[in-house]
Amino acid sequence: MANDRIDSAAEHEPRTESRRKPDAISVAILVGLVVLITVATLNLFETHRQRNEFTDRMTQVLNAVNTRPVANPANPRRPEGPDPDKVYTVKMQGAPARGPDGAPIKIAEFSDFQ
Repeated sequence: MANDRIDSAAEHEPRTESRRKPDAISVAILVGLVVLITVATLNLFETHRQRNEFTDRMTQVLNAVNTRPVANPANPRRPEGPDPDKVYTVKMQGAPARGPDGAPIKIAEFSDFQ
């Protein structure tokens, strides 16, 4: 019975817990969370900046398209290069061909296989 009194007295005494030092895992988790929050915040700001930059650039493009001069139907501008309305003579001697040599229509195709 004496032991019962000692045990019950120990149970009623207030416990004084000393402050525990954080272990390495807790510190690593806390540092990881801080780094994660920092990276997410920087990502948010960079995305916002890029979106604004893209919007500004698209506004410039749309303004350029909307303010371009209208083509004059009396003097249409043609692209540089061969005249599409002109018929050109092409030497076909010795070139690979399909069909008979005396065909009334011959089509020459130029292509670049690079």
